[in-house]
Amino acid sequence: MKYGMHILDDLSELSERAQDFLRRTGRRENPVRFEVPIELWRVRNRTGRLVPAPMELIIRCEGFEQRYGGLRYQVRHSWTVGGERYDTARGWEYDHFGVNTRAWQDPAQGGWYFQWFGERVSKPCRDLLHTNGSVGTDVDGGSPYLPVAPSITHLIESHALTDAVSGWRPWPVGGAAAVSVSDVLDGLVEVPEASWGSSRWRLSDSVAVLDSDDWDRENPSRRVRIWSRDKAGHRQVHEAFECA
Repeated sequence: MKYGMHILDDLSELSERAQDFLRRTGRRENPVRFEVPIELWRVRNRTGRLVPAPMELIIRCEGFEQRYGGLRYQVRHSWTVGGERYDTARGWEYDHFGVNTRAWQDPAQGGWYFQWFGERVSKPCRDLLHTNGSVGTDVDGGSPYLPVAPSITHLIESHALTDAVSGWRPWPVGGAAAVSVSDVLDGLVEVPEASWGSSRWRLSDSVAVLDSDDWDRENPSRRVRIWSRDKAGHRQVHEAFECA
Protein backbone atom coordinates (compact mmCIF):
# COMPACT_ATOMS: atom_id res chain seq x y z
CA MET A 1 0.00 0.00 0.00
CA LYS A 2 1.29 3.46 -0.92
CA TYR A 3 1.23 5.74 2.13
CA GLY A 4 1.44 9.52 2.41
CA MET A 5 -0.62 11.36 -0.19
CA HIS A 6 -4.36 10.75 -0.39
CA ILE A 7 -5.55 8.70 -3.37
CA LEU A 8 -7.57 11.62 -4.79
CA ASP A 9 -4.42 13.77 -4.78
CA ASP A 10 -2.30 11.10 -6.45
CA LEU A 11 -4.08 8.74 -8.85
CA SER A 12 -0.86 7.55 -10.52
CA GLU A 13 -1.08 3.92 -9.33
CA LEU A 14 -4.46 3.46 -11.03
CA SER A 15 -5.35 2.79 -14.67
CA GLU A 16 -6.76 5.58 -16.83
CA ARG A 17 -10.19 3.98 -16.46
CA ALA A 18 -10.05 4.01 -12.66
CA GLN A 19 -8.60 7.54 -12.64
CA ASP A 20 -11.49 8.78 -14.76
CA PHE A 21 -13.92 6.93 -12.48
CA LEU A 22 -12.60 8.63 -9.33
CA ARG A 23 -12.38 12.02 -11.01
CA ARG A 24 -16.04 11.73 -11.95
CA THR A 25 -17.58 10.18 -8.86
CA GLY A 26 -14.98 10.33 -6.08
CA ARG A 27 -14.97 12.86 -3.28
CA ARG A 28 -13.30 13.20 0.11
CA GLU A 29 -15.09 13.85 3.38
CA ASN A 30 -13.51 14.34 6.79
CA PRO A 31 -12.12 10.90 7.66
CA VAL A 32 -12.91 9.18 10.93
CA ARG A 33 -9.91 9.46 13.24
CA PHE A 34 -8.95 7.88 16.53
CA GLU A 35 -9.96 10.09 19.45
CA VAL A 36 -6.82 9.00 21.31
CA PRO A 37 -3.29 8.31 20.07
CA ILE A 38 -3.50 5.15 17.96
CA GLU A 39 -0.73 3.66 20.09
CA LEU A 40 -3.36 3.34 22.85
CA TRP A 41 -5.60 1.20 20.62
CA ARG A 42 -6.51 -2.06 22.35
CA VAL A 43 -7.63 -5.19 20.51
CA ARG A 44 -8.52 -8.73 21.54
CA ASN A 45 -6.00 -11.43 20.74
CA ARG A 46 -6.74 -15.04 19.81
CA THR A 47 -7.57 -15.91 23.43
CA GLY A 48 -9.95 -12.97 23.80
CA ARG A 49 -7.61 -10.99 26.04
CA LEU A 50 -7.40 -7.21 25.50
CA VAL A 51 -3.87 -6.31 24.37
CA PRO A 52 -2.14 -3.29 22.80
CA ALA A 53 -2.57 -3.28 19.02
CA PRO A 54 0.58 -4.74 17.40
CA MET A 55 2.71 -2.41 15.30
CA GLU A 56 1.85 -4.16 12.00
CA LEU A 57 -1.84 -3.51 12.65
CA ILE A 58 -1.25 0.14 13.60
CA ILE A 59 0.84 0.70 10.45
CA ARG A 60 -1.84 -0.84 8.22
CA CYS A 61 -4.65 1.16 9.82
CA GLU A 62 -2.70 4.45 9.70
CA GLY A 63 -1.74 3.81 6.08
CA PHE A 64 -5.37 3.12 5.20
CA GLU A 65 -6.45 6.39 6.83
CA GLN A 66 -3.73 8.46 5.13
CA ARG A 67 -4.23 7.02 1.66
CA TYR A 68 -7.99 6.43 1.57
CA GLY A 69 -9.59 8.01 4.64
CA GLY A 70 -12.82 9.84 3.81
CA LEU A 71 -12.96 8.57 0.21
CA ARG A 72 -16.51 8.26 -1.11
CA TYR A 73 -17.77 7.07 -4.46
CA GLN A 74 -20.77 5.48 -6.17
CA VAL A 75 -20.58 2.31 -8.27
CA ARG A 76 -23.33 1.85 -10.87
CA HIS A 77 -24.52 -1.73 -11.44
CA SER A 78 -26.72 -3.31 -14.11
CA TRP A 79 -28.05 -6.85 -14.43
CA THR A 80 -30.93 -8.79 -15.96
CA VAL A 81 -33.27 -11.13 -14.07
CA GLY A 82 -36.31 -12.78 -15.63
CA GLY A 83 -35.87 -10.75 -18.77
CA GLU A 84 -35.99 -7.43 -16.91
CA ARG A 85 -33.13 -5.01 -16.54
CA TYR A 86 -32.23 -3.59 -13.15
CA ASP A 87 -29.96 -0.61 -12.48
CA THR A 88 -28.71 0.66 -9.16
CA ALA A 89 -25.83 2.58 -7.58
CA ARG A 90 -24.05 1.56 -4.39
CA GLY A 91 -21.97 3.83 -2.24
CA TRP A 92 -18.59 2.97 -0.77
CA GLU A 93 -17.06 4.71 2.28
CA TYR A 94 -13.38 4.34 3.11
CA ASP A 95 -13.21 4.88 6.88
CA HIS A 96 -12.41 2.83 9.94
CA PHE A 97 -14.43 3.09 13.14
CA GLY A 98 -12.02 5.20 15.20
CA VAL A 99 -11.52 3.92 18.73
CA ASN A 100 -14.31 1.41 18.07
CA THR A 101 -12.41 -0.25 15.24
CA ARG A 102 -12.47 -3.99 15.85
CA ALA A 103 -9.59 -6.22 14.87
CA TRP A 104 -8.92 -9.95 14.91
CA GLN A 105 -5.93 -12.25 14.63
CA ASP A 106 -5.93 -14.49 11.57
CA PRO A 107 -5.05 -18.04 12.65
CA ALA A 108 -5.03 -19.33 9.07
CA GLN A 109 -2.77 -16.80 7.30
CA GLY A 110 -1.14 -15.08 10.25
CA GLY A 111 -1.28 -11.36 10.86
CA TRP A 112 -4.36 -9.33 11.74
CA TYR A 113 -7.37 -7.78 10.03
CA PHE A 114 -9.68 -4.91 10.99
CA GLN A 115 -13.14 -3.70 10.07
CA TRP A 116 -13.87 -0.67 7.87
CA PHE A 117 -17.14 0.84 6.60
CA GLY A 118 -16.97 -0.32 2.96
CA GLU A 119 -20.13 -0.82 0.93
CA ARG A 120 -23.15 1.05 2.28
CA VAL A 121 -25.79 -1.66 2.01
CA SER A 122 -27.61 -3.78 4.54
CA LYS A 123 -25.58 -6.97 4.89
CA PRO A 124 -24.67 -9.60 7.47
CA CYS A 125 -20.95 -9.50 6.70
CA ARG A 126 -18.21 -7.02 7.50
CA ASP A 127 -15.76 -5.34 5.13
CA LEU A 128 -12.25 -6.14 6.35
CA LEU A 129 -8.65 -5.15 5.62
CA HIS A 130 -5.76 -7.51 6.37
CA THR A 131 -2.24 -6.58 7.41
CA ASN A 132 -1.07 -8.44 4.28
CA GLY A 133 -2.85 -5.76 2.23
CA SER A 134 -5.78 -7.86 1.03
CA VAL A 135 -9.42 -6.82 1.29
CA GLY A 136 -11.80 -9.39 2.71
CA THR A 137 -15.06 -10.27 4.41
CA ASP A 138 -16.30 -12.67 7.04
CA VAL A 139 -19.40 -13.68 5.01
CA ASP A 140 -21.90 -13.75 7.89
CA GLY A 141 -20.29 -11.56 10.54
CA GLY A 142 -18.68 -14.44 12.40
CA SER A 143 -16.85 -16.66 9.91
CA PRO A 144 -13.07 -16.72 9.34
CA TYR A 145 -11.44 -14.10 7.13
CA LEU A 146 -12.15 -14.63 3.43
CA PRO A 147 -10.00 -12.66 0.95
CA VAL A 148 -12.08 -10.79 -1.64
CA ALA A 149 -9.36 -8.80 -3.45
CA PRO A 150 -5.56 -8.76 -3.14
CA SER A 151 -5.46 -4.98 -2.54
CA ILE A 152 -7.61 -1.87 -2.33
CA THR A 153 -6.36 -0.75 -5.75
CA HIS A 154 -7.59 -4.03 -7.27
CA LEU A 155 -10.96 -3.41 -5.62
CA ILE A 156 -11.19 0.14 -7.01
CA GLU A 157 -10.18 -1.07 -10.48
CA SER A 158 -12.95 -3.68 -10.40
CA HIS A 159 -15.45 -1.06 -9.25
CA ALA A 160 -14.37 1.21 -12.11
CA LEU A 161 -15.04 -1.57 -14.63
CA THR A 162 -18.38 -2.45 -13.05
CA ASP A 163 -19.37 1.20 -13.35
CA ALA A 164 -18.05 1.52 -16.92
CA VAL A 165 -20.13 -1.40 -18.25
CA SER A 166 -23.29 -0.42 -16.33
CA GLY A 167 -24.54 1.42 -19.42
CA TRP A 168 -24.03 -1.66 -21.62
CA ARG A 169 -26.60 -4.39 -22.17
CA PRO A 170 -26.55 -6.93 -19.31
CA TRP A 171 -27.32 -10.54 -20.20
CA PRO A 172 -29.09 -13.08 -17.95
CA VAL A 173 -26.78 -14.16 -15.15
CA GLY A 174 -26.12 -17.47 -13.47
CA GLY A 175 -26.52 -21.07 -14.56
CA ALA A 176 -24.46 -23.34 -16.75
CA ALA A 177 -25.42 -21.46 -19.93
CA ALA A 178 -23.67 -18.27 -18.87
CA VAL A 179 -20.56 -20.23 -17.89
CA SER A 180 -20.52 -22.02 -21.24
CA VAL A 181 -21.02 -18.76 -23.14
CA SER A 182 -18.16 -17.08 -21.35
CA ASP A 183 -15.87 -19.97 -22.30
CA VAL A 184 -16.51 -19.64 -26.05
CA LEU A 185 -16.54 -15.85 -26.47
CA ASP A 186 -13.57 -14.81 -28.62
CA GLY A 187 -11.46 -11.68 -28.55
CA LEU A 188 -11.62 -11.06 -24.80
CA VAL A 189 -8.48 -9.88 -23.01
CA GLU A 190 -8.00 -10.24 -19.27
CA VAL A 191 -7.79 -6.98 -17.30
CA PRO A 192 -4.99 -7.80 -14.79
CA GLU A 193 -5.32 -4.69 -12.63
CA ALA A 194 -8.98 -5.58 -11.91
CA SER A 195 -8.57 -9.38 -11.75
CA TRP A 196 -7.27 -11.95 -9.28
CA GLY A 197 -7.60 -15.64 -8.48
CA SER A 198 -11.28 -15.65 -7.51
CA SER A 199 -12.47 -12.83 -9.78
CA ARG A 200 -11.52 -12.25 -13.41
CA TRP A 201 -12.53 -9.47 -15.80
CA ARG A 202 -12.18 -10.03 -19.56
CA LEU A 203 -12.90 -7.28 -22.03
CA SER A 204 -13.11 -6.39 -25.71
CA ASP A 205 -14.40 -3.25 -27.39
CA SER A 206 -17.93 -4.69 -27.39
CA VAL A 207 -18.15 -7.40 -24.69
CA ALA A 208 -17.28 -7.62 -20.99
CA VAL A 209 -17.28 -10.73 -18.79
CA LEU A 210 -16.90 -10.94 -15.01
CA ASP A 211 -16.12 -14.48 -13.91
CA SER A 212 -15.99 -14.86 -10.12
CA ASP A 213 -16.35 -17.33 -7.27
CA ASP A 214 -19.20 -16.87 -4.82
CA TRP A 215 -18.68 -16.64 -1.06
CA ASP A 216 -20.28 -19.92 -0.10
CA ARG A 217 -17.57 -22.00 1.59
CA GLU A 218 -19.77 -25.10 1.75
CA ASN A 219 -21.03 -25.07 -1.84
CA PRO A 220 -18.54 -23.10 -3.93
CA SER A 221 -19.69 -22.24 -7.43
CA ARG A 222 -18.78 -20.00 -10.33
CA ARG A 223 -20.78 -16.88 -11.20
CA VAL A 224 -20.57 -15.26 -14.62
CA ARG A 225 -21.89 -11.88 -15.68
CA ILE A 226 -21.86 -10.71 -19.29
CA TRP A 227 -22.43 -7.29 -20.87
CA SER A 228 -22.32 -6.15 -24.49
CA ARG A 229 -22.58 -2.90 -26.39
CA ASP A 230 -23.26 -2.03 -30.03
CA LYS A 231 -24.63 -4.39 -32.65
CA ALA A 232 -21.43 -6.38 -33.01
CA GLY A 233 -21.25 -7.13 -29.29
CA HIS A 234 -24.94 -8.02 -29.00
CA ARG A 235 -24.65 -10.34 -32.00
CA GLN A 236 -21.53 -12.04 -30.65
CA VAL A 237 -23.12 -12.82 -27.27
CA HIS A 238 -26.46 -13.83 -28.82
CA GLU A 239 -24.74 -16.31 -31.12
CA ALA A 240 -22.72 -17.70 -28.20
CA PHE A 241 -25.92 -18.28 -26.20
CA GLU A 242 -27.49 -20.06 -29.18
CA CYS A 243 -24.50 -22.41 -29.34
CA ALA A 244 -24.36 -23.03 -25.58
